Amino acid sequence: MIEAYSISNLPLVALILLVVVSAAFGVAGYLIPSRRGHRSFVVFLALFAFAFLFLVFLEAAVLSLWRSVHETLGGFTARLAGSTLSSLGVANSVSDSTITVENPTLLFSVDPACLGGMLFSAYIALVLAELRATNRQLIAGILIGLVLLLAFNFFRITLSIYLEWRTGVHVHDYFYVFNMVVVLLVWAGWQRTLSPRRAKAVPQVPQQESTSAE
Repeated sequence: MIEAYSISNLPLVALILLVVVSAAFGVAGYLIPSRRGHRSFVVFLALFAFAFLFLVFLEAAVLSLWRSVHETLGGFTARLAGSTLSSLGVANSVSDSTITVENPTLLFSVDPACLGGMLFSAYIALVLAELRATNRQLIAGILIGLVLLLAFNFFRITLSIYLEWRTGVHVHDYFYVFNMVVVLLVWAGWQRTLSPRRAKAVPQVPQQESTSAE
């Protein structure tokens, strides 16, 4: 698994890449057919980019100040993945956030960057950029979407370990190609499931017909 990231340690090129990724998510989100024509591209992209970058920097701050939070989550994920691998017949042992599989012996570390923070930040930012939805729709979209992405991220980690143990091919990096697609699919599903906020209908007062005196 890749090493944990910290914004303070990222080179300028990596920060530029982070902005490009943010823009790519925003552009792809705007081009979803259900979005087209509802609001200007600049407004949607600005809202998304602000929320996405804020969440990424927030995670980096938590990682720097309270590293134990990510270590606890990494350890829990490792133990859960180890139990799943055992049910698949893969002999393994777990120490903190490191999973060791046997025959052949391979070590996998569930680092903070493997916990899916970038996926969650991108999805939440996409949802928050949709101002047409009601507060209830926003909350439902975020909660349901995060559950689906958590399940996907756990599936990605477990399957990566299993396939590399089974085939010797380091498939973990290939999953990053599908991450953006999965986020957009979940977000598009929310877009089509939840109807946008509609303007309140103004009650029409029936007009009374006037009669003229003869």
